[in-house]
Amino acid sequence: MALGNSECLFSKLRQSLPPIFSREEAAKHLGGIFRASTLRNIDMRGEGPKLKVRIGKKIAYERDDFIDWLQRYNEK
Repeated sequence: MALGNSECLFSKLRQSLPPIFSREEAAKHLGGIFRASTLRNIDMRGEGPKLKVRIGKKIAYERDDFIDWLQRYNEK
């Protein structure tokens, strides 16, 4: 996704995502780029965002860490 508008995407995500959010919420904000199940699989391989917390059966991500991870993932 190394397009010129990727920084605009990341900026909009920083404005629209809440400080803490679920995989499902991330998938909604990413507009189909990732599904919640894809994020789960990435996490299970140990390649997902580092800052996350389990609340019951849900995983919550911290906004800035998630976006930083997404930028690094985009550069692969």
